[in-house]
Amino acid sequence: MMELDKALADFLASEGIFQQMFDHIRLVEQDGHYVCKRNQDGSCSITDETCFSVWGRKHRCTNCVSQQTYNENRQHVKFEYANDRYYFVIARPVHLRGQKYALEFVMDVTNQFTKNNPEEENFVMNLIHELERVSSRDPFTNLFNKKHLQTELATALQEQKSVPALSDQPLYLSLWDIDNFKKINDTYGHDVGDNILLYVAGALQRGIKPQNGITARFGGDEFAILFRSRDYAHCQQLLSTIKAEIDSYTHHGMTCNETVCFRVSVSYGLADVRQADSPENAIHIADQQLYTHKRKIHENDGR
Repeated sequence: MMELDKALADFLASEGIFQQMFDHIRLVEQDGHYVCKRNQDGSCSITDETCFSVWGRKHRCTNCVSQQTYNENRQHVKFEYANDRYYFVIARPVHLRGQKYALEFVMDVTNQFTKNNPEEENFVMNLIHELERVSSRDPFTNLFNKKHLQTELATALQEQKSVPALSDQPLYLSLWDIDNFKKINDTYGHDVGDNILLYVAGALQRGIKPQNGITARFGGDEFAILFRSRDYAHCQQLLSTIKAEIDSYTHHGMTCNETVCFRVSVSYGLADVRQADSPENAIHIADQQLYTHKRKIHENDGR
């Protein structure tokens, strides 16, 4: 069978890629190692580096386009800022020698966008950061969005496997939803429903600091927390405190032309997802815990 370095060189030649445009071209595996790279003379060679080593980092980027490309089987692009340089990155899925890879093209675009004046505000860096912030946020609640949650989950699961010190450590994911939210919308209207969504999002954001984990709107009235903490009791304490705040808050709505006061409750599940083989599997495990929790509440209400 043809060696991988020769296969990559032939692929690049057959695609007619203008190689001189790019400073790095490398073939990246699912775990973040790039196993083959293009050299300055146009040849390719086998290597065993990580895709994030070019940025001078010790861990995979949270916006890793190679990982997204591999998982979603489609092309992704991004801007990256590292070591006072700006890079444009393209990643596309390819199959070589019967195996799937992400083929990553990296171009240094620093001189195309910036002036070498350290006293000037760095407009491009601010623009890159703002684009990344917007693309990772839910526009209504300003929490992280589902895509960002899945990216963070994929990174965390990969670290569980690749970092020996983490292999036996738990990884906690919590899913939330608002009880009877459709009934609330039907009874009081969508404006009231929107206000409740914003209140719940705010309570989650206040209760989960960045050092504790990330909070995302998963969709509709569903929310998620991916914990950095490995302490189950600490995670449960944070969750119960947030739930108590949400459940005790009094909302106002109109029904039959009268203002009424009412409260809204939320349910959550907390799961150790370290054994999950994908972000989707991790979310499924946490979802099962959420509905186990809701079933217990309904059973208790029926007694």
